[in-house]
Amino acid sequence: MNYIDVSDLEPGQTFTHPVFIESDTIFVPAGVPIRDKDIKRLQDWQVERVETEGTAWATVAPQKTLEEIWGLPTDGEFNVFYIQTVERMNHLFSRIRNNEEVAESEIDDIVQSIIQKVEDKEVDAVRLVLMSGNNSTDLGMSAVSIGLLSVSVGLTLKRPRHKLYHLCTGAILHDVGMQRIPQNLIALERGLRPHELKTLRTHPLHSYRIVSEELQLADEIAQIVLQHHERWDGKGYPQGRKGADIIYESRIISVADAFEAMVSERPWRHPMIGYDAMRAILSDNQRRFDPEIVKVFIRSVGLYPVGGLVLLSDGSIGRVMSASENAPLRPEVIILIDSAGEEFKDNSGQVVDLHTDKTLFIIRALGFDSLAQKTVPGSEK
Repeated sequence: MNYIDVSDLEPGQTFTHPVFIESDTIFVPAGVPIRDKDIKRLQDWQVERVETEGTAWATVAPQKTLEEIWGLPTDGEFNVFYIQTVERMNHLFSRIRNNEEVAESEIDDIVQSIIQKVEDKEVDAVRLVLMSGNNSTDLGMSAVSIGLLSVSVGLTLKRPRHKLYHLCTGAILHDVGMQRIPQNLIALERGLRPHELKTLRTHPLHSYRIVSEELQLADEIAQIVLQHHERWDGKGYPQGRKGADIIYESRIISVADAFEAMVSERPWRHPMIGYDAMRAILSDNQRRFDPEIVKVFIRSVGLYPVGGLVLLSDGSIGRVMSASENAPLRPEVIILIDSAGEEFKDNSGQVVDLHTDKTLFIIRALGFDSLAQKTVPGSEK
């Protein structure tokens, strides 16, 4: 095992094997460049060194963020809240993994703050999930993102306050059972073999026991985390529940969890863009998901999710500003690059409501790298 002082880490640095904190918590997968904010997070946690079975492989010049390149609007306060809440969740998971006591008030504080943020700024919550560069191995980041998405759906459904609280609590704790799974399984850079998958699929049972016995939360919350991998067609796990027999909040989390997983980085694949992830959910055909929840999820997040990029019929590139519930294929967009190739940064482009402007339509959704590279494969301008 090789040990590296945090002070020796550099932004853009990659390693031939995964890098861990304290042997069992993955810091970055192999080949994934370390970011400034990753190093800052270690410093904030007062971590002095990390470890890996590999060696430093390469240093990639860190790219500017999309915000730096294009001035994409972000809510600075919300960003800070998101980063701090992710850190709080990772710290909470670490303590649970080490069998340390966690007070219910700590969880309640996180849940109430997430609900309040989504109530105040729902559009920013969805956009942040899409633009945060989610890493599937960062359980805290995944928990917060799924919490934001689930609460957004819960608000669209006008769920009672106590149900919204149960929903958010279940969302941020649904994968807490991963703390009882060998951490090397989570860090694998390939698909799981049958025996590994069988082990991984025990995590809902671990989640149930942690929530019910260790954290001593309400049984409804424990049932929510237990059932989040049940399927609408009855082919899920661990109990094989079907349809309406699956607790309602678990059905919401199931959709949010799938969407978040698809738009997140995996060690073996790049993330999907929001539109492609939404299409994958729409093509489910009542196998995994409650079809009514899917409809509400589309209303809440948008078929073309808010913040996503689209190529318009005149060759211009726009960013989705808001979605129309009655016309999901024709959202409101702001132009970032017009048909002549002129760039409009700092939110200075024309706003086009495709629902009323019938002269334009969306050709396809784009990834954010289209802006970073200032190119659109397959388009002519």
